[in-house]
Amino acid sequence: MRNRLLLALLPLSLLSLAAGRAGAQQPAPAPPPWPSPRAAADPAPLPGAATAAGATSAATPQTPTSTSGSALMPLTPPPAEPTAAPTAVPSVTDPNRDITIDNRFKMLEARLAKDEELEKEQAESIRWLRHFKVTGFVQPQFLWQVYNAASSPNSNGGTLPNGISANDITAKTDGTTTNGTFFRLRRARLKTEFMPSKHARFVFEIDPTPAGGPTSGTGTIARNVEAVGIVEWTRDFVAEYGVGIFKVPFSYEILQSDADRPFIERSWGVQNLFPGEFDTGARASAKALHGKLSGQFAIVNGQAIGEKTFAVIPDLNRGKDVLGRINYDFGAADVGLGLYYGQGQITDTTALKFKQFPRAAGQLEAALHHTFVKSLGATKAFGEIILGHNMDRGTKYGAGIGLPAMPANIGDDVNGKDERSLSLRVEQDLSRWVTFGARYDFYSPDTAQANNARDTYSFVAVVHFTRGLQLMTEIDHAIDNVHAPGKTPTSKQLETVSSVLQARF
Repeated sequence: MRNRLLLALLPLSLLSLAAGRAGAQQPAPAPPPWPSPRAAADPAPLPGAATAAGATSAATPQTPTSTSGSALMPLTPPPAEPTAAPTAVPSVTDPNRDITIDNRFKMLEARLAKDEELEKEQAESIRWLRHFKVTGFVQPQFLWQVYNAASSPNSNGGTLPNGISANDITAKTDGTTTNGTFFRLRRARLKTEFMPSKHARFVFEIDPTPAGGPTSGTGTIARNVEAVGIVEWTRDFVAEYGVGIFKVPFSYEILQSDADRPFIERSWGVQNLFPGEFDTGARASAKALHGKLSGQFAIVNGQAIGEKTFAVIPDLNRGKDVLGRINYDFGAADVGLGLYYGQGQITDTTALKFKQFPRAAGQLEAALHHTFVKSLGATKAFGEIILGHNMDRGTKYGAGIGLPAMPANIGDDVNGKDERSLSLRVEQDLSRWVTFGARYDFYSPDTAQANNARDTYSFVAVVHFTRGLQLMTEIDHAIDNVHAPGKTPTSKQLETVSSVLQARF
C-alpha cells in the first residue's frame, strides 16, 4: 500500500521540478513605457528656436512650450506601485531543494506506516470473529389432535365418563386440561461454534423452549455442548475427539438435524429408545476414503436428555454405556451399522429399591439419494431396523410395559423385554419449491406379546419459500395396541395434524 502511494506522488514531484527549472530560465522584465527621468529633464532643443535675452544659463534648462497650447499629461511618470518580491524558486542544482523533497517523502512514509499499523491493530482486534460461527432455527407449531375413546386423555382405562366425549376438554389433577389443539414453540435452537485453530472447536447449542407443566420434561436447555479436538492423521484420514453433551452416534435418524428432516418428529421407535437424542460422555469420529467411510464411537452415561432425572443426576449407576456406528457411502446409496451395550436401571420410590439390568441394541440402515429426473429434483429413501433388549426408557410407556418391572425379590433378575423398531420413508422434491414425503414406522416395546405395537402412517408436504424459510404440514395416523402383559390390546387411534413454519440461518 505504501509503495502504491509513493508511486502516485512521484509525478507530482516531477512536475514541481519542472516548474522550478522554468522559473529559473525566465527573461528579464521589459522596461516600463514611461521615459526616464533624465530624458524628461533634458529635452532636446527644438530646431530654429531663439533664446530670449536674460535667459537662464544652459545649466538651468527651460521647460518646453507645448505647440498645442497645453500639456495633456505630465512629463514625469507617476511613482511605481510597490510590488512583492518574487518568491525565490530554488534551482535544479539547489541542494536545499533536494533536502525538502526528501523530507516530504519521509513524512509521507511515516504517515503511511502509522496508518498501516492502525489498520493492523483493528484487523487483529476482530480476527477472532473469522473463527466464530452462529447458526440456528426456530419451529413455531400449530398442533391439532383428534382421539378415539381408547386414546382420549378423558378416558379411564379405556372408558369415558358419562356425558364426556373423547375430544371434550376436562380438568386434570395437575391443574392443566385435556385440550389437544394449540399453538406452541416446538423447537428453538441457537448454536455457536468457535474454532481458534484448525485443531480445536468449541460447540455450544441451547434450546430455550419452555417445557411447562409440573415436571420439566427435558430438565435443561442444553443440547450440543462439547469441546472438540481435530487431528489430521493423513490428508485422507481426519479424526475428531469430543467430550460433553452430543447426539448419540447410533443411527442416521438420530444424527440428522431437526432442521433438515422434513418430518416434524422422529419415528416412534427412536423417540422411545433414545428420547432427546443427546447424552453426556466422550466420543471419537473419523472419515476416510475421501469421506466415503465414516465411523463414530462413544462412551456415555446412558441417561439421555428427555429422561426425567437427567438434570438432577446425569447417571443413576456407575456403569457406562458404549456404542458405535459405521457407514459407507457408495454415492447414490449408503449402508450403515450401529451397536449399543450398557446398563439400565429402575427405581422404586416407595420401597426405595434400585435394580440394574443389561441392555443392548443393534441397528441396520440403508439409504438411497439420487436425482432420477433432473427437472423434478432429488429422490431420497431411507430404511432402518433396530433390535433391542431392555432399551426402552419408559418415557412413553410406564414400568412393566416399556421398562422392565421391579422383581419381587431384589436379588432376582428383571423380566427382560425385547424391542423392535422399523422405519421406512420416501422423500421426493418437486422442483426446488416443494417436497413431498411419506413414512411408515412400527415399534413394539415387547415382542414376546402378540399384537403389542404401534403403527404410524405419516404424510408431509414442505413448501420452500426461500433458502431459510419453509412451511411443513404433516398428517399422522397412529394405531396403538401396546398393552401390559396379560391385558388386551388397547386399539388406540390418534389423528394428528401439525404445521410448522421453520426459519433458519
